[in-house]
Amino acid sequence: MVTFLQSRFTNILFFSFFSTAVLMAQSASAQAKFSVVCPNKTIGKDDVLEIQFKMENANNVESIVPPDFKNFNIVSGPNQESSSSNINGKVSQYVSIGFSLQPKKPGKFTIGHAKAVADGKTYESAPVTVQVTNASSVLPKNSNSPGSNLSPFAGFSFDMPTAPMEHQFDDYILKPGENVAAKIQKNLFVKLDVSKTSCYVGEPIVASFKLYTRLHSETTITNAPSFNGFSVSDLDVNNNAQIEKYNGRMYNVYTLRKVELYPLQSEKITLDPVVADNKVTFIKSDYANSQANNGFFDMLQNFGDAGVPASGLDVQNVTLKTAPVTIDVKPLPLDNKPKNFRGAVGNFNISSSLQKNSFTTDDAGNLTIVLSGKGNIQLVNAPTIVWPAGIDAYDASVKDNVDKSQVPMQGSKVFSFPFTVSKPGDYKIDSISFSYFDPASATYKTVLTPALEVHVSMGSGHPKNSFVQNENTMPENNHLISTTIEWLAGMFLLLGIIILIFVSIIKKNKNKDALETKIKLDDLKNKQDEKEKQFVIPENPLLAAHEMLVAQNSAAFFSTLHNSIKKYLATKLNVPVNELNRKRIIEELDRCNVSLGTTLMLSSLLDEIEINLYAPPSNIHHLNNIFEKASEVVSLLDKQVCI
Repeated sequence: MVTFLQSRFTNILFFSFFSTAVLMAQSASAQAKFSVVCPNKTIGKDDVLEIQFKMENANNVESIVPPDFKNFNIVSGPNQESSSSNINGKVSQYVSIGFSLQPKKPGKFTIGHAKAVADGKTYESAPVTVQVTNASSVLPKNSNSPGSNLSPFAGFSFDMPTAPMEHQFDDYILKPGENVAAKIQKNLFVKLDVSKTSCYVGEPIVASFKLYTRLHSETTITNAPSFNGFSVSDLDVNNNAQIEKYNGRMYNVYTLRKVELYPLQSEKITLDPVVADNKVTFIKSDYANSQANNGFFDMLQNFGDAGVPASGLDVQNVTLKTAPVTIDVKPLPLDNKPKNFRGAVGNFNISSSLQKNSFTTDDAGNLTIVLSGKGNIQLVNAPTIVWPAGIDAYDASVKDNVDKSQVPMQGSKVFSFPFTVSKPGDYKIDSISFSYFDPASATYKTVLTPALEVHVSMGSGHPKNSFVQNENTMPENNHLISTTIEWLAGMFLLLGIIILIFVSIIKKNKNKDALETKIKLDDLKNKQDEKEKQFVIPENPLLAAHEMLVAQNSAAFFSTLHNSIKKYLATKLNVPVNELNRKRIIEELDRCNVSLGTTLMLSSLLDEIEINLYAPPSNIHHLNNIFEKASEVVSLLDKQVCI
């Protein structure tokens, strides 16, 4: 009898495992793929080649190693991107690193394989062949990143001098005994411009780091600001020099970096400086005088080239940095704060509509809400809807159409709520409200939608749709999953009865068998206790990351920190790690009433970790800043979220 029951028990467990495997196989629709994206494979010698290495649909991307760009100079990169979407249950995601490359010379070049390690497997991209011609002279699209060289005479229009040459071009002619440091300080500097120095939490500020020059120099950014306390969005900049008048003098002006900053919390924050190394080239006055009547103007326009001998030049190296700028971030007022305010700052509108106002109980309805406007719209969540009794609503699907290049960000978010009605009748969906803070008037405002009515008539009792589409569930599987759960429940009930019979038989055996059974049960309990311990947040969830920080292992630091933060959030928010995307995190924090400042700080931290995950910096100061920010975020979440 015991042997028979054991055999049945094994068969049932095998069948349960097989059924689960089948369901899991049905839900896995995307296959990991590693590819290279290079839109334009024929470029001019002065053009910039854009190339991207893309890992799609992998659960865990450990590393992406680019190939050797031996025939190109790196103008910008690695620039990391990531995206995840879930449309009607079909999940797609990718992580990529991109580069902007400038060819060293004309010719036909092959860029080799990039390698990626994801989900324990190694992938290689295909090689790319690029033809570089002599035809084009297009300026690079993006040479403002750290390490790029800026040519301050590009686009500079010189007027032919009416005074003697040696006086008209004094700025870049070096005379014997002249104070070189003072001459450079007067004609070359970096400056930080901000759109405002006082704002509210969530109100954007534009910060521009600019190089002002009247000299011939090559500039390399050696230390970029970390923007602690802000959520950061980079803005496109014009690579070409602009002519600006400053303190009565004309300068070539280059924008090194331009960012849109959203303050995370109320305090006075001093922006970190940009530090840049500069190689400044002067013409010695003796050589300039010898050329005064021999193409002097042409020489001045091109003296960085090989046309001037080294003996006629004087090269100086100088380090520049921007002066500190402090931003006074004010807290949002508590007076007249609406109960439904969830942190939206800017200027917004709301509208709602029904897909159809009349249908039967066999059909499904759909309520669409559109939130549009400008401000911190990327963090705006769906408003609360009070559904009338008798309507069963499902989770919304979300479609973003946000232009992050505008200041402030502007666009729309569309929330689609599917719903069903089981009983015929007339139903009214009350007005939906949305509240935001308008920094221009320093007041809270609330916008409303009109109430909507829907008429539902009795259907045939055979629903046309046996599902409701939503963002997180594949509709055709809803009925299957529901039926499977019911079947599994019955099966496990039967399994429980079999176990009880099995235990009663064992109890009738000798004391030795009873003791062995008790030991097995104790073992099982210990394993369950160990399993429960895995879901307890350790006293210091960042301990492993701190060990990598102390060891100054930047690659392992960011990988460890990334995994530690994910595990901490999964446990803290009670969400499985495989479901922990950015949208889900924000929704759970919102459900737990976590403050907007903490949410923005966490979002900024995740952005910084992802940016450095595949190309980590070696600067230990930068690693320290990231770790301090992570510690602060964990501390804030511990205070605001209860398990």
